[in-house]
Amino acid sequence: MKTKLKILVFILIIFLARFTVRAQDIPPPNPDLVINILSGQSIVFVFDTMDEYKNGIMGGGQSTFIRIGSVYDWKLQFKADQIMFYGTNNTAHTMQLDNVGVVVVSTGTNNDDGSNIINYAKNLPLALSSSDVLLMTKGTQTNIGYALRNSFTLNWECGTQRGNMNPLRMLDQNLAADTYTLNVILTLSPVF
Repeated sequence: MKTKLKILVFILIIFLARFTVRAQDIPPPNPDLVINILSGQSIVFVFDTMDEYKNGIMGGGQSTFIRIGSVYDWKLQFKADQIMFYGTNNTAHTMQLDNVGVVVVSTGTNNDDGSNIINYAKNLPLALSSSDVLLMTKGTQTNIGYALRNSFTLNWECGTQRGNMNPLRMLDQNLAADTYTLNVILTLSPVF
């Protein structure tokens, strides 16, 4: 008799403003430093085929769309709210954070080629960690701006072994069948 191993990975994206600043020259209701999560607050990876256990899941619509508005130069970091994934059905089941990574695609007019923005997750994913990981920061010019200037797609992937993600296939990690969940915190802060 065959048993089907199924792993679900749920990620909830939340926002944390580490530093709030006020500018007297910006009339209300314009915010000084804000991130809008337009869609993709919940990301779900369902591993139920052998190919997914061997090669991971890249793309597949697992994206978060954000816009950043700031009257200051800014940086964006991300991290998990716990030290590893824990199983929902059995908390003794664990999975390493670095099985999940993100690639950031700029869709705004601020260039992410190092001029306006330095995008550290442009070509290869950066792995999830329990400490802050710098995704983007100010380039040689300014990254100040709103909506159309600072629009991004965060493309999440799981088990792909790309970039600095876990080098072991999900298949080789002896993961227990369970639903693994955690929160990812996006931190937007000014760069002075």
